Amino acid sequence: GGFNVGININANSYICNDINTYVINLYKKFKELESGEILDKIYSNIDKYQLSKTNEEGFKRLRIDYNKYHDLIDLYTLVCYSFNYQFRFNNNHEFNNPFGKNRSYFSETMKNNLITFCNKLKTMDIKFLNQDFMNVNIDDLGSQDFIYCDPPYLITTGSYNDGNRGFKDW
Repeated sequence: GGFNVGININANSYICNDINTYVINLYKKFKELESGEILDKIYSNIDKYQLSKTNEEGFKRLRIDYNKYHDLIDLYTLVCYSFNYQFRFNNNHEFNNPFGKNRSYFSETMKNNLITFCNKLKTMDIKFLNQDFMNVNIDDLGSQDFIYCDPPYLITTGSYNDGNRGFKDW
């Protein structure tokens, strides 16, 4: 997940597909905005909501505001302070992942990885799709093309793909 394979492979063109609309829209936003603009918004959120590894109330206030206004950088900031850094929504598509108390925060490593990710996206010829992977047209692919599908967990169900979060399950 997280387009980790795609961002780290050399190719002439890329297709990034995810059934979760919010993930795809966030990638598009990362490609569109300059890193400094993204970081300014993240740090503004951290200051405004006093986000930390221990301030659950600030996290909850940001979550309420995100669910009201749907700002994508607010969503990314939420994920940075969420349990296991997960994107999780209810059937109404409201972000509902709990707070990652004493563990999740926007670290210097995350900042550097985000900058690298955004800068790399800007150099890529990439098409973003928001489809069930079974509906992605692969008819034009040839023997030199590489496809990576992030498979489901076979021995368990992840909270993001159980069919109870407003998105189709595996």
